[in-house]
Amino acid sequence: MSVAPFALIGLDHVVLRVPDMERALDFYVGVLGAVEERRIDRIGLVQLRVGRSLIDLIDLAKWAKDTKLAPESFNVDHICLRIDPFEEAQITRHLTMHGIEIHEQGDRYGAEGDGPSVYIRDPFQNVIELKGPAKPKAVAEPILRTERLILRPIRMSDAHALFPLFSDPDTMQHWSHAPLTRIDEMQTRIAHNLPPQSKPAFSFAITKDGERALGWINFYNENHGIAGLGYILAAAQRGNGYVAEAVEAMLTHGFKTLKLHRVYLDIDPQNARSVAVAERAGFRREGLFRQAFFRDGEYLDSVFYAMLYEEWLARQR
Repeated sequence: MSVAPFALIGLDHVVLRVPDMERALDFYVGVLGAVEERRIDRIGLVQLRVGRSLIDLIDLAKWAKDTKLAPESFNVDHICLRIDPFEEAQITRHLTMHGIEIHEQGDRYGAEGDGPSVYIRDPFQNVIELKGPAKPKAVAEPILRTERLILRPIRMSDAHALFPLFSDPDTMQHWSHAPLTRIDEMQTRIAHNLPPQSKPAFSFAITKDGERALGWINFYNENHGIAGLGYILAAAQRGNGYVAEAVEAMLTHGFKTLKLHRVYLDIDPQNARSVAVAERAGFRREGLFRQAFFRDGEYLDSVFYAMLYEEWLARQR
């Protein structure tokens, strides 16, 4: 038995065939509390949000002449499983090895947005859709401005400007992962910071003119208004106070616009520059986490700084 080239992440959506859409909505929305997300009347489709998944309802009245959709046959059209990673060649090879035919493939809408998928059948002829991550979407707003900088939303085209930073051993010596070695690794990191993988307005390129990225600053791991803040800047631009300006802009954006409650920094204690930025910005040191992460064969320490909304607000007076 070969090992699957992907992991099952969870249920993306299930598609149900319903003979009475009004009764179906009364039950799923009115009784269970699902939320209608979108409707495509021409094909009789209503999509309901249930947490991170969807229930798709197909109105059989729109398909009355299609015997394949007859109510007396079966009412589950198909189920969709979210998988990761989605490497189409490897998936095809794996399925073919097990004698499983791909009946359809392409981009389809799912719980996370539009993304690639393949359709197969189980041994009982039930249709199973295997769906990859939604394709990242660039956003144009908001734009954050400081005295000397323009912070604009990160975009995939920044990969070539940022790759020299993320592949430089000196620049990356204080990061929790090793330098990148390929441009596609940089593109993957950017994709993970674009919607829908990340929330909009969380990740920005540090620029002087709104164009070429000199660095990157972003909120990450946000949960219940608590988020980490990370930043990186090209070596040639350091020593000019640009990171401090960018951090101040992000704190205002985070606390005022995004309504964050707490912002924290996870810093290598050997990174004197970053520690200085944290302390000048008013972050409070919360403690040293010994051997908190593993890199290059050794356990390394982290020092945490944090700022609460009330503390930020007091600094504005």
